Amino acid sequence: MNVSESGVAKRPRVSDQKGTKATTEYHTNVEFLHLLVRLKAQQLPLPDGKLFVAQRTDKVVDVWKGLVQRNFLSVPVLQKTGSKYYGFIDLADIVKYFVDHFGEQRLKDVGENFWELVDKEKEFQEKTVNDLMTYPLSKRNPFHPVPRGYSLFAAVELLARERGLHRVPIVDEDRKLVHLATQSQVVDFLSRNLESMGTIRNKPASFICHTHSVITIHENDTAINAFKLMIEKNIHAVAVVNDEGQLSGVISVRDLKAISSDARLFWRLYQTVQNFIQKLKNAHDDRPHRVISAKPDESYESIIKKLAEHKLHGLFVVNEEHKPVGAVALKDILLELITH
Repeated sequence: MNVSESGVAKRPRVSDQKGTKATTEYHTNVEFLHLLVRLKAQQLPLPDGKLFVAQRTDKVVDVWKGLVQRNFLSVPVLQKTGSKYYGFIDLADIVKYFVDHFGEQRLKDVGENFWELVDKEKEFQEKTVNDLMTYPLSKRNPFHPVPRGYSLFAAVELLARERGLHRVPIVDEDRKLVHLATQSQVVDFLSRNLESMGTIRNKPASFICHTHSVITIHENDTAINAFKLMIEKNIHAVAVVNDEGQLSGVISVRDLKAISSDARLFWRLYQTVQNFIQKLKNAHDDRPHRVISAKPDESYESIIKKLAEHKLHGLFVVNEEHKPVGAVALKDILLELITH
C-alpha cells in the first residue's frame, strides 16, 4: 500500500500597518450561539422525514441490502427487548467483515457471483448484527446518545469534540430512539444560517486545518487499500494524489454506497483508485465530477457552502501547486463555531 502522511500548513499571520505581526480576531455571533441553545436537537429535520433502524438480531446480509437499497451509509441498531438504542453499524463495517471473512482472493475470483459464494456458507448466512458489533467496532462507533429535549448546541458539541462520532442519537427517558442529529443535517443548518454567524464566516481555511495531517494514497493503488486505510485511521476520506503529489481525487466512505445488492462492488474494489473513482463519476450524477478542495485563504463561509452544495463532510486544502497541505473536517468547523 503506497500511503503517505504529509505535513500541514502553518497558521499564517496578518501584518498591521506598522509592520508588527498580529493575529486577526474572528468571533461567532452571540445571538447565533443563543439560537443553538434555544433549538432542540430533535428539531433538525430527518431526510424524507423517516427514521430507519436495525435490530441486533437482524442478519448482516439483510441489513447490508437495506443500506444499499436506501442509499444509506449507516443505521442505528436497537435491542430487540424494549427497542432501546444500542449503537450504529456502518456499511464500511459490513464490507470489511465480508473482506475479512472471505479473503481478498476469493472475492476477486468470484466476480459478480457473490451470492453463490454466500449460499455455500450457511454459517455466514446466519451472522447477525450483534456478531459484528464488538470491539473495535464499538470504539469506532462511540455510544453518545442525547436525551430528548436537550439543545442543538449539545449535539453540535458532541459532534465537534468526540472522535469517531458522526451522528448523535436522541433518546427518550427509556432510551428508545426518537430522532437523529447527523453531520449532513448540521451542514444544511449552518448553510441556511450563515448570515447570522458573525465574523467567524471570514476566517481562512488555513486557520482551521492546522491540527491535521493529510493522509494520501496514490491514484494507482487499489480502492480496497484506500478503504482499509480509512478504517485503520478512523477517517472518512483519503486524498488521492498523482506522481507529482497533486490532489487528483478524493475517495471517501460514502463511495461505498456505489455497492449494489448483487455485490458487484467487491471486484471493483481491486481496481485502481483512479479507475474506481472514474466509474463512480460515470454512474452517479450526485457525485462531484471534479475534485472539490479549498485554498488556504478560502473563507469559513465558502467552505460551508461547498460542504452543503456537494453533500460533503470535509475538504482537503491545497497549495498553489495543487498539493494537499491540510484538511478541514466538519468537526473543525463546529469546534471553531462553539469556541470562538
